[in-house]
Amino acid sequence: MTKPIISGPYRTFRALNDYESYVEFEGSTITIPLRARRSPNEEWMSDEIKLRAFMRLEVYPPYVNNLGTREFQFTIRDWDLYGKSPMLNQLFYGDPRGRLVTDKETGLSDYVPAAMTFRVSPNNRLKVDPDSPQEARALFGDDSDIELRDLNSHHLRVWHSDPSSGERAQKYSNPHNKIYWEIVSAESLSKEGLSNLLPGGSEGTLFILFHKKHPNIPGDSGEFDLKNPEDRARYLVAFSEFESQDEIEAHGRSLSRTRSRLLGRGLGSMVTQLRGNSVISSFSRSKQSLDIRVPINPAFTEKGTLQERATELLKESDAGKIRGEIQFASPSRSLGTADRAPLPGEPFDSADFPARITYAINYDIFVNDQKFVEDQAGIAIAVGAEEIPPRDVKVAFEKPQAGLVADRYLEFSAGSCTGMMEITKEEFEEGMNFSRYWRNVPLAPDALELRSNGGIFEDYNPKRNY
Repeated sequence: MTKPIISGPYRTFRALNDYESYVEFEGSTITIPLRARRSPNEEWMSDEIKLRAFMRLEVYPPYVNNLGTREFQFTIRDWDLYGKSPMLNQLFYGDPRGRLVTDKETGLSDYVPAAMTFRVSPNNRLKVDPDSPQEARALFGDDSDIELRDLNSHHLRVWHSDPSSGERAQKYSNPHNKIYWEIVSAESLSKEGLSNLLPGGSEGTLFILFHKKHPNIPGDSGEFDLKNPEDRARYLVAFSEFESQDEIEAHGRSLSRTRSRLLGRGLGSMVTQLRGNSVISSFSRSKQSLDIRVPINPAFTEKGTLQERATELLKESDAGKIRGEIQFASPSRSLGTADRAPLPGEPFDSADFPARITYAINYDIFVNDQKFVEDQAGIAIAVGAEEIPPRDVKVAFEKPQAGLVADRYLEFSAGSCTGMMEITKEEFEEGMNFSRYWRNVPLAPDALELRSNGGIFEDYNPKRNY
Protein backbone atom coordinates (compact mmCIF):
# COMPACT_ATOMS: atom_id res chain seq x y z
CA MET A 1 0.00 0.00 0.00
CA THR A 2 1.11 3.55 -0.64
CA LYS A 3 1.75 5.78 2.31
CA PRO A 4 -1.00 8.26 3.12
CA ILE A 5 -0.32 11.94 2.56
CA ILE A 6 1.24 13.46 5.66
CA SER A 7 0.85 17.23 5.54
CA GLY A 8 3.31 19.78 6.79
CA PRO A 9 6.87 20.77 5.90
CA TYR A 10 8.52 17.97 7.91
CA ARG A 11 7.34 14.99 5.86
CA THR A 12 6.53 15.69 2.22
CA PHE A 13 8.33 17.19 -0.75
CA ARG A 14 7.47 20.83 -0.23
CA ALA A 15 4.22 21.96 -1.83
CA LEU A 16 5.65 25.12 -3.37
CA ASN A 17 4.37 27.45 -6.06
CA ASP A 18 6.62 28.33 -8.99
CA TYR A 19 7.72 31.62 -7.41
CA GLU A 20 8.45 30.14 -3.96
CA SER A 21 11.31 28.30 -2.31
CA TYR A 22 11.86 26.80 1.10
CA VAL A 23 14.79 27.75 3.36
CA GLU A 24 15.75 25.03 5.80
CA PHE A 25 18.39 24.97 8.54
CA GLU A 26 19.82 21.56 9.40
CA GLY A 27 22.24 20.25 11.99
CA SER A 28 24.10 16.93 11.91
CA THR A 29 27.30 15.10 12.84
CA ILE A 30 29.99 14.29 10.28
CA THR A 31 32.35 11.41 11.08
CA ILE A 32 35.63 11.06 9.16
CA PRO A 33 38.49 8.55 9.76
CA LEU A 34 41.88 10.33 9.91
CA ARG A 35 45.47 9.27 9.87
CA ALA A 36 48.60 11.43 10.05
CA ARG A 37 52.34 11.52 10.75
CA ARG A 38 55.00 14.17 11.14
CA SER A 39 57.44 12.70 8.60
CA PRO A 40 57.81 9.64 6.32
CA ASN A 41 60.03 8.03 8.96
CA GLU A 42 57.33 8.01 11.65
CA GLU A 43 54.50 5.57 12.23
CA TRP A 44 51.01 6.61 11.18
CA MET A 45 48.67 7.91 13.89
CA SER A 46 44.95 7.31 13.42
CA ASP A 47 41.75 8.75 14.82
CA GLU A 48 38.09 9.29 13.95
CA ILE A 49 37.07 12.93 14.08
CA LYS A 50 33.47 13.98 14.66
CA LEU A 51 32.51 17.39 13.32
CA ARG A 52 29.37 19.35 14.08
CA ALA A 53 27.70 20.40 10.84
CA PHE A 54 25.42 23.38 10.18
CA MET A 55 23.65 23.68 6.84
CA ARG A 56 21.33 26.22 5.21
CA LEU A 57 19.67 24.97 2.06
CA GLU A 58 17.07 26.31 -0.32
CA VAL A 59 14.50 23.85 -1.71
CA TYR A 60 12.75 24.51 -5.03
CA PRO A 61 9.25 23.39 -6.14
CA PRO A 62 8.85 19.65 -6.87
CA TYR A 63 8.06 18.28 -10.29
CA VAL A 64 7.30 14.93 -11.94
CA ASN A 65 10.13 13.39 -13.97
CA ASN A 66 9.83 11.31 -17.13
CA LEU A 67 9.63 8.12 -15.07
CA GLY A 68 6.49 9.34 -13.34
CA THR A 69 8.09 9.86 -9.92
CA ARG A 70 8.41 13.09 -7.98
CA GLU A 71 11.67 15.00 -7.60
CA PHE A 72 12.80 18.23 -6.06
CA GLN A 73 16.10 20.10 -6.34
CA PHE A 74 17.83 22.15 -3.69
CA THR A 75 20.93 24.28 -3.27
CA ILE A 76 23.22 24.05 -0.25
CA ARG A 77 23.76 27.75 0.36
CA ASP A 78 25.95 27.36 3.47
CA TRP A 79 27.59 24.34 5.07
CA ASP A 80 30.07 24.80 7.88
CA LEU A 81 31.65 22.10 10.04
CA TYR A 82 34.04 22.18 12.95
CA GLY A 83 35.63 19.43 14.98
CA LYS A 84 38.64 18.69 17.19
CA SER A 85 40.80 15.61 17.58
CA PRO A 86 43.50 14.47 20.04
CA MET A 87 45.45 13.21 17.04
CA LEU A 88 45.48 16.64 15.39
CA ASN A 89 46.71 18.20 18.62
CA GLN A 90 49.43 15.56 18.92
CA LEU A 91 50.39 16.09 15.29
CA PHE A 92 50.84 19.86 15.46
CA TYR A 93 51.57 20.55 19.14
CA GLY A 94 52.98 17.29 20.48
CA ASP A 95 50.22 17.08 23.09
CA PRO A 96 46.75 15.49 22.66
CA ARG A 97 45.22 18.38 24.60
CA GLY A 98 46.61 21.12 22.35
CA ARG A 99 48.99 24.04 22.76
CA LEU A 100 49.43 25.40 26.30
CA VAL A 101 48.81 29.17 26.37
CA THR A 102 49.18 31.43 29.42
CA ASP A 103 47.75 34.92 29.84
CA LYS A 104 50.51 37.00 31.41
CA GLU A 105 48.02 39.55 32.77
CA THR A 106 45.73 37.14 34.62
CA GLY A 107 48.06 34.15 35.04
CA LEU A 108 45.33 31.84 33.69
CA SER A 109 46.35 29.01 31.36
CA ASP A 110 44.52 26.73 28.95
CA TYR A 111 45.10 24.43 25.98
CA VAL A 112 44.32 25.74 22.49
CA PRO A 113 43.42 22.84 20.14
CA ALA A 114 43.83 22.41 16.42
CA ALA A 115 40.40 22.41 14.78
CA MET A 116 39.30 21.14 11.38
CA THR A 117 36.62 23.13 9.56
CA PHE A 118 34.78 22.81 6.24
CA ARG A 119 32.99 25.52 4.28
CA VAL A 120 31.23 25.92 0.94
CA SER A 121 33.72 27.22 -1.66
CA PRO A 122 32.93 30.91 -2.34
CA ASN A 123 33.79 31.04 -6.09
CA ASN A 124 33.15 34.80 -6.33
CA ARG A 125 34.82 37.29 -8.68
CA LEU A 126 34.80 41.07 -8.31
CA LYS A 127 35.15 43.13 -11.50
CA VAL A 128 35.26 46.84 -12.32
CA ASP A 129 33.14 48.17 -15.19
CA PRO A 130 35.01 49.36 -18.32
CA ASP A 131 33.70 52.94 -17.86
CA SER A 132 35.19 53.12 -14.34
CA PRO A 133 38.89 53.56 -13.43
CA GLN A 134 40.42 50.09 -13.56
CA GLU A 135 42.72 51.10 -10.70
CA ALA A 136 39.65 50.74 -8.49
CA ARG A 137 40.20 46.96 -8.38
CA ALA A 138 43.21 47.65 -6.14
CA LEU A 139 40.84 49.01 -3.47
CA PHE A 140 39.65 45.47 -2.78
CA GLY A 141 41.27 42.28 -1.52
CA ASP A 142 41.24 38.73 -2.86
CA ASP A 143 38.16 37.28 -4.54
CA SER A 144 38.34 34.26 -2.22
CA ASP A 145 37.46 36.52 0.74
CA ILE A 146 34.21 37.84 -0.75
CA GLU A 147 31.21 36.57 1.20
CA LEU A 148 27.52 36.71 0.36
CA ARG A 149 25.93 35.60 3.60
CA ASP A 150 22.26 34.60 3.87
CA LEU A 151 21.90 34.61 0.09
CA ASN A 152 18.84 33.01 -1.49
CA SER A 153 17.44 32.94 -5.01
CA HIS A 154 15.07 35.84 -4.32
CA HIS A 155 18.03 38.19 -3.98
CA LEU A 156 18.88 37.32 -7.59
CA ARG A 157 15.43 37.41 -9.24
CA VAL A 158 13.56 40.41 -10.62
CA TRP A 159 10.02 41.18 -11.74
CA HIS A 160 9.82 42.23 -15.39
CA SER A 161 7.23 42.87 -18.08
CA ASP A 162 5.95 39.90 -20.05
CA PRO A 163 4.57 41.23 -23.37
CA SER A 164 3.59 37.71 -24.49
CA SER A 165 1.01 37.55 -21.69
CA GLY A 166 -0.45 41.03 -22.05
CA GLU A 167 0.56 44.64 -21.74
CA ARG A 168 0.41 44.79 -17.94
CA ALA A 169 1.57 41.24 -17.19
CA GLN A 170 4.56 40.84 -14.90
CA LYS A 171 6.84 37.82 -14.75
CA TYR A 172 9.19 36.70 -11.97
CA SER A 173 12.54 35.75 -13.48
CA ASN A 174 14.99 32.93 -12.86
CA PRO A 175 17.93 33.79 -10.59
CA HIS A 176 20.75 35.80 -12.13
CA ASN A 177 24.41 35.09 -11.24
CA LYS A 178 25.61 38.64 -10.65
CA ILE A 179 25.19 41.39 -8.09
CA TYR A 180 26.27 44.90 -9.07
CA TRP A 181 28.06 47.42 -6.85
CA GLU A 182 28.62 51.15 -6.97
CA ILE A 183 30.62 53.55 -4.78
CA VAL A 184 28.93 56.90 -4.12
CA SER A 185 29.81 59.89 -1.97
CA ALA A 186 27.71 61.44 0.77
CA GLU A 187 27.86 64.77 -1.06
CA SER A 188 26.41 63.33 -4.26
CA LEU A 189 23.58 61.67 -2.32
CA SER A 190 22.77 64.97 -0.61
CA LYS A 191 22.73 66.83 -3.95
CA GLU A 192 20.33 64.26 -5.35
CA GLY A 193 17.95 64.67 -2.42
CA LEU A 194 18.84 61.33 -0.83
CA SER A 195 20.29 62.63 2.43
CA ASN A 196 17.67 60.54 4.27
CA LEU A 197 19.75 57.46 3.33
CA LEU A 198 22.72 58.83 5.26
CA PRO A 199 23.44 58.40 8.96
CA GLY A 200 24.35 61.48 10.96
CA GLY A 201 27.85 62.87 10.65
CA SER A 202 28.62 61.25 7.32
CA GLU A 203 30.10 64.28 5.52
CA GLY A 204 33.02 63.25 3.34
CA THR A 205 32.09 59.60 3.69
CA LEU A 206 31.84 57.13 0.83
CA PHE A 207 29.16 54.46 0.60
CA ILE A 208 28.90 51.26 -1.38
CA LEU A 209 25.55 49.99 -2.63
CA PHE A 210 24.64 46.65 -4.18
CA HIS A 211 21.78 46.08 -6.59
CA LYS A 212 20.47 43.35 -8.91
CA LYS A 213 19.36 45.38 -11.94
CA HIS A 214 21.16 43.55 -14.73
CA PRO A 215 21.16 44.72 -18.38
CA ASN A 216 18.45 43.74 -20.84
CA ILE A 217 15.60 43.29 -18.36
CA PRO A 218 12.48 43.01 -20.56
CA GLY A 219 10.38 46.14 -20.32
CA ASP A 220 12.89 47.98 -18.13
CA SER A 221 15.63 49.87 -19.94
CA GLY A 222 18.34 52.07 -18.48
CA GLU A 223 20.89 51.82 -15.69
CA PHE A 224 20.12 51.45 -12.01
CA ASP A 225 19.06 54.87 -10.71
CA LEU A 226 19.25 55.34 -6.94
CA LYS A 227 17.07 58.47 -7.25
CA ASN A 228 14.26 56.37 -8.67
CA PRO A 229 12.13 54.99 -5.80
CA GLU A 230 10.97 52.10 -8.00
CA ASP A 231 14.59 51.07 -8.61
CA ARG A 232 15.36 51.28 -4.90
CA ALA A 233 12.36 49.08 -4.09
CA ARG A 234 12.93 46.50 -6.83
CA TYR A 235 16.69 46.18 -7.10
CA LEU A 236 18.61 47.58 -4.10
CA VAL A 237 19.81 44.71 -1.89
CA ALA A 238 22.47 46.25 0.40
CA PHE A 239 23.82 49.69 1.32
CA SER A 240 26.51 50.66 3.81
CA GLU A 241 29.51 52.80 4.57
CA PHE A 242 32.38 51.81 2.28
CA GLU A 243 35.10 51.57 4.92
CA SER A 244 34.20 49.92 8.21
CA GLN A 245 36.54 49.23 11.11
CA ASP A 246 33.98 47.00 12.83
CA GLU A 247 35.42 43.80 11.37
CA ILE A 248 39.19 43.48 11.83
CA GLU A 249 40.40 39.93 11.31
CA ALA A 250 43.12 38.40 13.46
CA HIS A 251 45.60 38.54 10.57
CA GLY A 252 45.09 42.28 10.11
CA ARG A 253 42.71 42.39 7.11
CA SER A 254 39.62 44.54 7.35
CA LEU A 255 36.36 43.65 5.68
CA SER A 256 33.79 46.15 4.53
CA ARG A 257 30.74 44.93 6.41
CA THR A 258 27.76 45.76 4.25
CA ARG A 259 24.29 45.04 5.60
CA SER A 260 21.09 46.22 4.03
CA ARG A 261 19.68 49.37 5.67
CA LEU A 262 16.51 49.50 3.65
CA LEU A 263 13.98 49.55 6.47
CA GLY A 264 12.34 52.72 7.73
CA ARG A 265 9.14 53.88 9.34
CA GLY A 266 6.16 52.02 8.00
CA LEU A 267 8.25 49.38 6.26
CA GLY A 268 8.66 47.07 9.23
CA SER A 269 5.51 45.23 8.20
CA MET A 270 7.34 44.02 5.09
CA VAL A 271 9.90 42.09 7.12
CA THR A 272 9.50 38.35 7.40
CA GLN A 273 10.65 37.10 10.81
CA LEU A 274 12.67 34.14 9.58
CA ARG A 275 13.19 32.45 12.93
CA GLY A 276 13.60 29.03 11.39
CA ASN A 277 12.57 26.94 8.42
CA SER A 278 10.18 28.85 6.21
CA VAL A 279 8.64 29.21 2.75
CA ILE A 280 9.86 32.41 1.08
CA SER A 281 8.84 34.18 -2.11
CA SER A 282 9.00 37.53 -3.84
CA PHE A 283 6.41 38.82 -1.37
CA SER A 284 7.63 37.33 1.91
CA ARG A 285 11.42 37.28 1.53
CA SER A 286 13.32 38.76 4.43
CA LYS A 287 14.46 42.20 3.28
CA GLN A 288 17.05 42.38 6.04
CA SER A 289 18.87 39.13 5.37
CA LEU A 290 21.54 39.71 2.70
CA ASP A 291 24.94 40.44 4.21
CA ILE A 292 27.67 41.14 1.63
CA ARG A 293 31.26 41.27 2.83
CA VAL A 294 33.86 42.67 0.47
CA PRO A 295 37.54 42.43 1.48
CA ILE A 296 39.60 45.60 1.56
CA ASN A 297 43.15 45.63 0.18
CA PRO A 298 45.45 44.99 3.17
CA ALA A 299 47.62 47.91 1.99
CA PHE A 300 45.01 50.30 3.38
CA THR A 301 45.83 49.70 7.02
CA GLU A 302 45.22 53.20 8.37
CA LYS A 303 41.70 54.51 8.76
CA GLY A 304 40.84 57.04 6.07
CA THR A 305 43.43 56.02 3.48
CA LEU A 306 40.96 53.83 1.61
CA GLN A 307 38.41 56.65 1.45
CA GLU A 308 41.07 59.06 0.21
CA ARG A 309 42.13 56.78 -2.64
CA ALA A 310 38.54 56.00 -3.63
CA THR A 311 37.69 59.74 -3.60
CA GLU A 312 40.62 60.41 -5.95
CA LEU A 313 39.38 57.73 -8.34
CA LEU A 314 35.86 59.16 -8.25
CA LYS A 315 37.21 62.53 -9.35
CA GLU A 316 39.27 60.90 -12.12
CA SER A 317 36.29 58.98 -13.53
CA ASP A 318 34.72 60.52 -16.64
CA ALA A 319 31.30 59.25 -15.55
CA GLY A 320 31.84 60.35 -11.95
CA LYS A 321 31.21 56.79 -10.76
CA ILE A 322 33.08 53.71 -9.63
CA ARG A 323 31.04 50.62 -10.26
CA GLY A 324 31.32 46.96 -11.14
CA GLU A 325 29.90 43.54 -10.41
CA ILE A 326 30.34 40.45 -8.26
CA GLN A 327 29.98 37.36 -10.37
CA PHE A 328 29.65 33.91 -8.84
CA ALA A 329 29.42 30.41 -10.19
CA SER A 330 26.00 28.81 -10.06
CA PRO A 331 26.13 26.43 -7.08
CA SER A 332 25.68 22.72 -7.51
CA ARG A 333 22.09 21.52 -7.37
CA SER A 334 21.30 18.60 -5.10
CA LEU A 335 18.44 16.19 -5.85
CA GLY A 336 15.76 14.28 -3.98
CA THR A 337 13.92 11.53 -5.90
CA ALA A 338 11.06 9.33 -4.77
CA ASP A 339 11.83 5.62 -5.15
CA ARG A 340 8.46 4.78 -6.69
CA ALA A 341 5.50 6.27 -8.48
CA PRO A 342 2.05 6.42 -6.85
CA LEU A 343 -0.53 3.76 -7.58
CA PRO A 344 -3.10 4.62 -10.28
CA GLY A 345 -5.74 6.94 -8.90
CA GLU A 346 -3.57 8.13 -6.01
CA PRO A 347 -2.19 11.72 -5.83
CA PHE A 348 1.45 12.15 -6.80
CA ASP A 349 2.69 13.11 -3.34
CA SER A 350 1.21 9.95 -1.77
CA ALA A 351 4.37 8.07 -2.76
CA ASP A 352 7.05 10.66 -2.03
CA PHE A 353 8.78 8.30 0.36
CA PRO A 354 10.94 6.30 0.64
CA ALA A 355 13.31 8.52 -1.36
CA ARG A 356 16.95 8.88 -2.36
CA ILE A 357 18.67 12.20 -1.69
CA THR A 358 21.92 13.13 -3.44
CA TYR A 359 23.81 16.06 -1.93
CA ALA A 360 26.27 17.98 -4.14
CA ILE A 361 28.60 20.80 -3.09
CA ASN A 362 32.09 22.21 -3.64
CA TYR A 363 33.97 22.79 -0.39
CA ASP A 364 37.20 23.97 1.23
CA ILE A 365 38.86 22.34 4.26
CA PHE A 366 41.00 24.11 6.86
CA VAL A 367 43.04 23.15 9.90
CA ASN A 368 42.82 26.37 11.90
CA ASP A 369 43.93 29.10 9.45
CA GLN A 370 45.70 26.69 7.05
CA LYS A 371 43.73 25.67 3.96
CA PHE A 372 44.13 21.95 3.30
CA VAL A 373 41.68 21.44 0.41
CA GLU A 374 40.31 24.03 -2.03
CA ASP A 375 37.17 23.87 -4.19
CA GLN A 376 36.78 20.11 -3.94
CA ALA A 377 33.61 18.66 -5.50
CA GLY A 378 31.74 16.41 -3.07
CA ILE A 379 28.81 14.01 -3.37
CA ALA A 380 26.84 12.35 -0.56
CA ILE A 381 23.92 9.93 -0.86
CA ALA A 382 21.09 9.08 1.53
CA VAL A 383 19.07 5.95 0.70
CA GLY A 384 15.72 5.08 2.26
CA ALA A 385 14.84 8.56 3.50
CA GLU A 386 11.36 8.70 5.04
CA GLU A 387 11.33 12.45 5.68
CA ILE A 388 13.30 15.63 5.09
CA PRO A 389 15.86 16.01 6.52
CA PRO A 390 16.52 12.23 6.46
CA ARG A 391 16.51 11.41 10.17
CA ASP A 392 17.87 8.03 11.30
CA VAL A 393 19.47 7.48 7.88
CA LYS A 394 23.23 7.35 7.45
CA VAL A 395 24.45 9.52 4.59
CA ALA A 396 27.57 8.07 2.98
CA PHE A 397 30.12 10.22 1.18
CA GLU A 398 33.53 9.88 -0.40
CA LYS A 399 35.93 12.67 0.53
CA PRO A 400 39.35 11.01 0.42
CA GLN A 401 42.12 13.59 0.77
CA ALA A 402 45.86 13.41 1.28
CA GLY A 403 48.35 16.24 1.59
CA LEU A 404 50.60 18.39 3.73
CA VAL A 405 49.44 20.80 6.42
CA ALA A 406 52.28 22.79 8.01
CA ASP A 407 54.72 20.11 6.74
CA ARG A 408 52.70 17.31 8.42
CA TYR A 409 51.17 14.45 6.46
CA LEU A 410 47.39 14.23 6.81
CA GLU A 411 44.96 11.84 5.14
CA PHE A 412 41.29 11.06 5.59
CA SER A 413 38.92 8.71 3.85
CA ALA A 414 35.24 7.95 3.33
CA GLY A 415 32.95 9.24 6.07
CA SER A 416 29.32 9.48 7.02
CA CYS A 417 26.69 11.91 8.24
CA THR A 418 24.20 11.05 10.99
CA GLY A 419 21.84 12.75 13.40
CA MET A 420 20.26 15.12 10.90
CA MET A 421 17.58 17.39 12.30
CA GLU A 422 16.02 20.76 11.62
CA ILE A 423 17.39 23.59 13.74
CA THR A 424 16.51 27.25 14.24
CA LYS A 425 18.18 30.10 12.40
CA GLU A 426 19.74 31.23 15.68
CA GLU A 427 21.35 27.80 16.25
CA PHE A 428 22.62 27.81 12.67
CA GLU A 429 24.16 31.28 12.94
CA GLU A 430 25.84 30.45 16.26
CA GLY A 431 27.40 27.31 14.80
CA MET A 432 28.54 29.14 11.65
CA ASN A 433 30.09 31.91 13.73
CA PHE A 434 32.09 29.45 15.85
CA SER A 435 33.30 27.61 12.75
CA ARG A 436 34.44 30.87 11.11
CA TYR A 437 36.30 31.79 14.29
CA TRP A 438 38.54 28.73 14.00
CA ARG A 439 39.64 29.78 10.51
CA ASN A 440 41.08 32.92 12.13
CA VAL A 441 43.06 31.01 14.77
CA PRO A 442 46.73 30.55 13.75
CA LEU A 443 47.97 26.98 13.55
CA ALA A 444 51.66 27.76 14.07
CA PRO A 445 52.59 27.20 17.76
CA ASP A 446 54.65 30.38 18.00
CA ALA A 447 51.69 32.45 16.71
CA LEU A 448 49.37 31.32 19.54
CA GLU A 449 50.32 34.26 21.71
CA LEU A 450 47.39 36.11 23.24
CA ARG A 451 46.65 39.68 22.20
CA SER A 452 47.03 40.70 25.84
CA ASN A 453 50.60 39.37 25.63
CA GLY A 454 51.34 41.31 22.44
CA GLY A 455 50.40 38.49 20.02
CA ILE A 456 47.63 38.09 17.41
CA PHE A 457 45.63 35.22 18.94
CA GLU A 458 42.32 36.01 20.61
CA ASP A 459 39.81 33.80 22.36
CA TYR A 460 36.34 33.24 20.93
CA ASN A 461 33.97 36.13 21.50
CA PRO A 462 30.32 35.06 20.94
CA LYS A 463 29.28 38.72 20.58
CA ARG A 464 31.55 39.23 17.59
CA ASN A 465 30.41 38.34 14.07
CA TYR A 466 33.41 36.57 12.49
